[in-house]
Amino acid sequence: MDNNFASPSFARRAAGLGLAAVLLGAAACQSNDKAPPAATPATTPAAAKTDTLAALVLQPQQLTKETALPGELLAYERVELRAKVPAFVRRMAVDIGAVVRRGQVLAVLDAPESSARLAEATNAAQAARSRAEGSAATLRRTLAAAETPGVIAAAEVDRARSVAQADAAGYAAARSLVASLRDVEKYLTLRAPFDGIVSQRNADVGALVGNAAGPPLLVVEQTRRLRLRVAVPEAATGQDVQQKGIEFTVKAFPGQPFKATLARQAASLSAATRTETWEFDVPNPDGQLKPGMFATARLPLARAGDSFYVPFAAVTTTLEKSFVIRVKNGLVEWVDAAKGTSYPEQVEIFGAVQAGDTLLLRATEELKPGTRVVAKVAAAAL
Repeated sequence: MDNNFASPSFARRAAGLGLAAVLLGAAACQSNDKAPPAATPATTPAAAKTDTLAALVLQPQQLTKETALPGELLAYERVELRAKVPAFVRRMAVDIGAVVRRGQVLAVLDAPESSARLAEATNAAQAARSRAEGSAATLRRTLAAAETPGVIAAAEVDRARSVAQADAAGYAAARSLVASLRDVEKYLTLRAPFDGIVSQRNADVGALVGNAAGPPLLVVEQTRRLRLRVAVPEAATGQDVQQKGIEFTVKAFPGQPFKATLARQAASLSAATRTETWEFDVPNPDGQLKPGMFATARLPLARAGDSFYVPFAAVTTTLEKSFVIRVKNGLVEWVDAAKGTSYPEQVEIFGAVQAGDTLLLRATEELKPGTRVVAKVAAAAL
């Protein structure tokens, strides 16, 4: 037998290995028999929660918004007086700022060529009258002689009748020419077409006038009543002025309001500015306001019918669309909504919404359609 196996050191090593094996086996049995640990509250999934969100019940209403728009004051009537024919100014009876009455003489012109043509036409008309009277007398004598058979040939009667008719027509044409030239003579006297004020004078005595491309001799404006012309943007043309009487201000009298009444609407939009012209009548008996002044008009505008209005936060806008969030049967719905008129705290909306819909006061993209929520309607929103 080998002495190594019989040595005391070998026996001690063998005994140590056996003890280790016994200990490992006992530990393994203990681990297999031990029950799995209970789940801690931290590892238990939380129950799904349903958010409670502020909402409103949509109701139609009519709101009025006072909109400030720029405008311009214009004369109620304005006319530019020009010479109809080339002429010289013989007399100017008024100057700028003069108050004139309808039919008052403002200027007298002198057109020598026109006067000469009138005299010539008058003489020609007198000659034509003489010829017409002579041929008419000849026709009467010819007809009287023709009553006796065989005295006058039928051809002579026809010729006399033709000459008389031609001379009568010539005389009528001459009289028409004289009448037209006399009308031209009347144009040489310029009169006020209505009561007003002379706002421009662009010629003096001796000046040659009558060029259509040049400035007018005089401009007369009616200022006892003015027009306030306002360009209303396209978005506001679908609304009505709640009170026909409005107020406006001008820079010449800061802080002083003036009254105006809506009188006319163009019923057509300008292709250049996409605005509609509204005109308001402005009484101006004392002449305090002047044509050409710029004004700021305050228009109380409102829809003709009721509309829906929500807080600004109730409408959210993405790259694709604008929408509100409706809660129906506890589920979220996205409803497309276009914005209309804006107010200090609300905005008008248009879309597939109706009275009685429950909308969230704050719309967000994070609330996806189909999400279950609880809508809490605030008392102020009812």
